[in-house]
Amino acid sequence: MLELRFYKTISSLLFFCVGLHAAAVDNEMKLLRGELLEMKLLREELLEIRSSYKILVRRMDELEKTNAVLQKCDVVDSEHSNQSVVSNQIKRLSASDIVAFRAYVSDPISNVGDNQIIPFRTVQFDSHRAFHGDSGVFTSPKSGLYAFFCTFLVYQGQSLDFEIVKDGHVLAYGGSYGNKAEHDYGSRTTSTLLHLNAGDKMYVRVHGNHHSSTGNTIYPSFSHFMGFSLY
Repeated sequence: MLELRFYKTISSLLFFCVGLHAAAVDNEMKLLRGELLEMKLLREELLEIRSSYKILVRRMDELEKTNAVLQKCDVVDSEHSNQSVVSNQIKRLSASDIVAFRAYVSDPISNVGDNQIIPFRTVQFDSHRAFHGDSGVFTSPKSGLYAFFCTFLVYQGQSLDFEIVKDGHVLAYGGSYGNKAEHDYGSRTTSTLLHLNAGDKMYVRVHGNHHSSTGNTIYPSFSHFMGFSLY
């Protein structure tokens, strides 16, 4: 009888220890998933920054070349000739001013509707005051070639198909899907490149009815919209 009680006690202790170990492993896995998600988001941000940096470097080179042309203007030419050269160079410099903006979702967005335009209320940068955060609409201040990028992070178990739109015409699609069973948030980026005329409007909206209809869907801070001109 004593031996049976001893074995029962040992078995209970073993089961208790196994339970503690399983709980510790589960907590470690959750922490690891969170770290992997953060690394994934940081990597996507880095790729976008690298792309933007290359474009800015190229524009700076063009400005330096223009400045060199201005310095080589013949100061002994007639006053009319000098004014024409300077006027043309000023026009070129004005035309090369880069239009750029970046904004992100500042609060969780829930119960999204079909074809809803997404607001990005926190505007971090807007060179020409062309982006309206509450409406989520960018109005082109000048004609030129533009690039746009949009990223959405959705909560676990939520889904969102989205599209970049110009004046009602869809230009690019994306889809973010969170996996509740694996405790994963979903993130996806889409982009487009196009020519805009002054006054054209760009925005991001829900793709039809392809979205979760209840609960918090769009995760703030990591969901953003950005665009800039190439010339």
